[in-house]
Parts: sequence; C-alpha cells; structure tokens
Amino acid sequence: MLKCSEINVTIRKAKKDDMVQVFKLIRALAEFEHLEDQVKIDASVLENDGFNTNSPAYTCLVAELSDGHIMGYALYFTSYSTWLGKSIFLEDLYVQAAYRGNGIGKQLFMAVAKIAHGTQSKRLDFHCLSWNPAARFYEALGAVNLTKSEKWQLFRLDSDSLDKLFS
Repeated sequence: MLKCSEINVTIRKAKKDDMVQVFKLIRALAEFEHLEDQVKIDASVLENDGFNTNSPAYTCLVAELSDGHIMGYALYFTSYSTWLGKSIFLEDLYVQAAYRGNGIGKQLFMAVAKIAHGTQSKRLDFHCLSWNPAARFYEALGAVNLTKSEKWQLFRLDSDSLDKLFS
C-alpha cells in the first residue's frame, strides 16, 4: 500500500475518454464483490449512456494521479423520493486496493455528498454488501443502515424476469 504523502490525487468529473479506465475499475469492483459474472456492459455502453446522449443516465467522478492513472471512481445518478423530492443514488464507489487507506474513498464520497448538498437533494442513498467493511466507513460518516433501522428490503427484476412478464 502506498502512503498518503506519496500520492497526489485529483478528484474530477469523468470524461468520455476515461470510460475505458473506469470500466476496468468496475470489473475490479465486481471481482472484489465476487459478482464478476454479473457485469454485462463494456466501456462503449458507459460512453453511450453517460456521454452520447442528451439525457445522461449517470455522472461519474474519478480519482486521478498526476500521470493520468485513474485509481478510483464514484458513479451516481439523480433519483426521486415521493416523500422528499430529488435525491442522489450512489451506485458505485471504488478505490483500487493499493491506494486504499489514504482517504481517497472519503474524498470521492464527500465530493458526491457535496454535489447532493449543493443541488439541495433530500438524501444520498447507496448499497453496501453486508460483509463489506466499508459499512463501518459509511456509518462513521453518519449513514443509517435502513435494513436495520427501517426494515427495508431490496428487490429486483432482472432482464430475464422482465422478459417473462411480457412474453
């Protein structure tokens, strides 16, 4: 692991040209979560969905070294609460293992939180796997685990399930 004094990091909004590096980090996150078989997109899908449209599906921030290497990212999108109004959903926050423990993840998280606050979003939502030690990080920043406090359950219909509904 590299020490913080050795790292000069810039947090900035991602550009279309960054998506190849971001996609590699998405794959690394999926491997970390033991869910690599679930990644069905590639860098071109990220480019199309985030940059080749008048209505981008997401916004991405990157943590970049002075040499242009991107070693972390945060990907989020605007969501909506019918109880509160406009919100932000943080889909992914990831920092390569060699750079963890240097506050880069916190910088990325705080950058998204600052955007949520600055746009008067009513909340910032995100998932965290039950075994992931990042849960303690989020709780230390004041996040509430809704599974414990409000007993919310997360459900999903995947593309196969959606197809079955309409076939």
